[in-house]
Amino acid sequence: MKEDTNPSLASENALKSNVDGLADAFDELIQSRLGGKPASGRQPEIEQSQDESGRCPEPGDWAVLLGHEASPTETAKVNALLAHASGCGVCAERLRALSADVSAEETAVLAGLKYSSMEGQRKLAAELAGTAVQSTARPIQFPSRRASRSYLWAGAGLAASLLIGVGLFSWWRVANNPENLLAEAYTHERIFDMRMPGAGFAEVTPKMHLRGGANGNRSGGNGSGGRESATLHDARARIEQHLDAAPENEHWLQLEARADILEEKFDPAIDILDRLIAAGPASESLLLDDASAYFQRGDATGSENDRAAALDMLRRADELAPGDPVVLFNEALAMEDRGQLMNAVETWNRYLRFERDPRWLTEGRRRLEALEQKLNQLKTRPGGSQAN
Repeated sequence: MKEDTNPSLASENALKSNVDGLADAFDELIQSRLGGKPASGRQPEIEQSQDESGRCPEPGDWAVLLGHEASPTETAKVNALLAHASGCGVCAERLRALSADVSAEETAVLAGLKYSSMEGQRKLAAELAGTAVQSTARPIQFPSRRASRSYLWAGAGLAASLLIGVGLFSWWRVANNPENLLAEAYTHERIFDMRMPGAGFAEVTPKMHLRGGANGNRSGGNGSGGRESATLHDARARIEQHLDAAPENEHWLQLEARADILEEKFDPAIDILDRLIAAGPASESLLLDDASAYFQRGDATGSENDRAAALDMLRRADELAPGDPVVLFNEALAMEDRGQLMNAVETWNRYLRFERDPRWLTEGRRRLEALEQKLNQLKTRPGGSQAN
């Protein structure tokens, strides 16, 4: 027999034959159900109307009725489906819809589809398995490498600028803190031997004393009030601004007294610091500042009581902060001033263990060597005695 050289026509004829056969079978099935007897051409022994679970077949199971060439297994399934439909009204209507007449135009279109045949369906499945799923959403477009680098450098530059700005602002605030300004004023013009907290090293450049500060006040006087440095003036202005807002604030009152000491206005400084210490608690910082005020006033006026009071305060500060190099430096000076040379040597040695600034270390060694030479001279004198 000559083969059909038109695959499309063959598919169309096969599909039409299946549909026509299904329609005939359904009509025969309906007639037999209405007549109360099995359809002609069907085996009477087919009695199963439902599957083993007692449920109707799934809608997809009816598609086997459209197969081109049923295998033996599929033939048995077709017979079972038709038998079920003969006794189930719901499935009978489902089978009627499935076997609805197909127009010639629809049959031609279906037969002309690429994947209407079993072979075409297998090819379609293979193509789908090897093809990535295409999203209907708009694909994400990533910037090019050059654009990414530009964004990266721009972001890094912006972050660096912000860090530099924050760093400069923080540095400015710290540098212009009144406490730091007072330390800077001391370093710029160190007018007495004793050290001030936070101040850097500077050589002593003695100025004219106020002779006890009796005339010293915040409006000036015969001493250094008229030659206040710009840094000290700036610090005092900031301190006064804070005191206007909080007149009894201990921190700002202490800094005001420290500014008075730098201006050699010892009386007002002592008045403030004595009051703060009496109110308690007496901190190491308050004792250190008050001792400096008493010592400088005693040095200016020759008062032994002021210098003795300074040493007592420094000993109390040493107990509170035994490793503070500023306290040890000032304490050693006060001990040497009071003639307690051996105690001063011991304190200078302690100071050298805690000090880290090389310039302050150099001054401490120089003062210790000078004190040791003084002690040696006392020892060599006839009848000389060692000071305690």
